Amino acid sequence: MTVLYLIRHARSVGNAMQVIQGWLDLPLDDYGRRQIKLLGDRFQHKALAAIYTSPLLRAADTARAIAEPLGMPVIPDDRLREYHMGAWTGLTALEIEKMMLPRRLDSDLDYVGPGAETGQEMRVRVSSFLDDTLARHAGGSVAVVCHGGTLGGFASAVLGLPPVRRQPFHFGNASVTKFVFEHGRWRIPSMNDRCHLRSLTAGGEVGSQ
Repeated sequence: MTVLYLIRHARSVGNAMQVIQGWLDLPLDDYGRRQIKLLGDRFQHKALAAIYTSPLLRAADTARAIAEPLGMPVIPDDRLREYHMGAWTGLTALEIEKMMLPRRLDSDLDYVGPGAETGQEMRVRVSSFLDDTLARHAGGSVAVVCHGGTLGGFASAVLGLPPVRRQPFHFGNASVTKFVFEHGRWRIPSMNDRCHLRSLTAGGEVGSQ
């Protein structure tokens, strides 16, 4: 049995500002740094074979909070980056809506802005990562720190859903989703688990990417 703990990065400055970050490399905010302390506590007794992360700062800092108490290195992997958002990078949802036709919002689940990445492109890179991780760490447990869009790409891939950008999932900041590969197939025992964050005050969850 191979176990993947898929973790969304803690809250970033961009999340707090409610802008679409994509590959915009913004750090965690103060609330996010409180989240990663609790996330690190959750994993301090886990026997992990490896810890992989998106190289973007908000994910890498989240991964280090898990790795440092365990005395483990963090392994960056470009395949774990958020969607490249092209011309929408750094904009708010309202600003993006003004650039789009309403009919496209309603009818096209993979509509992207100029220069942006599609759901199929995300599917290729997350599927490649899953294949490599199974080959390297068969029978082990691995932590993977990435982004909301990337997590949606992972979930849709193992569930056999169409490779589109807009998936029916939500992953909160510093949440943990558990994938298990056993008997030749993937299972998802838990998704968007944030029980380790219960001690934080409400109202800290904003932003999607």
